[in-house]
Amino acid sequence: MNNKGFTLIELLVSLTIVAIITIIIMFSVGSTLSISKDNSYEIVKKNIINMSNIYIMECETNNINCKGDYVWKNNKTSFLVNKLLQKGYFKPEELINPINEKDISNCLIVNVSVDENKVYSLSIDDSQC
Repeated sequence: MNNKGFTLIELLVSLTIVAIITIIIMFSVGSTLSISKDNSYEIVKKNIINMSNIYIMECETNNINCKGDYVWKNNKTSFLVNKLLQKGYFKPEELINPINEKDISNCLIVNVSVDENKVYSLSIDDSQC
């Protein structure tokens, strides 16, 4: 008898190998996407800090009207990122968290402090998001 096909064991081994390779590839792609989303979120936060710095500088030099937007207390202040959206520094689609696809404009807080040399330090509080 001249058999030219595969045996059942050869087929099962082949399918098992293909399944293992598929699982490894899916895990790699999933972790790469997760890392990519985390990096994208950090870029969004850096953009917010940069635009917040511009916003504060324009407010403090009276280039734009910021009356009532924030209050300095002991050389510190804070405001919601929503202020930057209202003033036109961002478009709504630019303030979406890439990790969970939710709007972050109403939960991110920009904390600003200024020293005696008028050097501003900015940070983001995302604990509410």
